[in-house]
Amino acid sequence: LNRQFLFRPSDLGAPKSTAAAAKCAQLNPAFRAVAHEAAVGAPGSPFDDAFWGGLDGVINALDNVAARLHVDRMCVLHRKPLLESGTAGTKANTQVVLPGLTASYGASTDPPDDDIPVCTVKAFPYVLEHCVQWARDLFEAQFVQAPRRVNAWAARPDALAAELGQRGAGAGGAG
Repeated sequence: LNRQFLFRPSDLGAPKSTAAAAKCAQLNPAFRAVAHEAAVGAPGSPFDDAFWGGLDGVINALDNVAARLHVDRMCVLHRKPLLESGTAGTKANTQVVLPGLTASYGASTDPPDDDIPVCTVKAFPYVLEHCVQWARDLFEAQFVQAPRRVNAWAARPDALAAELGQRGAGAGGAG
């Protein structure tokens, strides 16, 4: 979330859609958004024809090419304007799609996704590779990073005090 202007450290752990909708409402109280926590294009998702028909336009911030292509197809099919945007590592994309007037997102070809987006792994690990990466991340946190921190504290007790002091100083911020 560090490079996404709608999010703050306090949003960590919250669904991106919920945090983004709340921040947009703070920026402009007339802005109306409904946050959804469902995989785009998945069977049984709330994104049916009635959903697409009820939209004035779509602002995208998806983390994988398959979801972007699905939303692009739906916007073209239902003739809805689309502001497509997203990042993947150091790559970024922004495109305005006006069905019947401009090229759609699907008209261009992205390079294949080699990396697994972190937010996909944390929120919707829907393929085996995502589940394996989720398990690896959890193992790394529990059995590598945590013991490394404990060993550092044991070697330097002042490091624990310094870390706790930093956390305490950060917790008393504006609010």
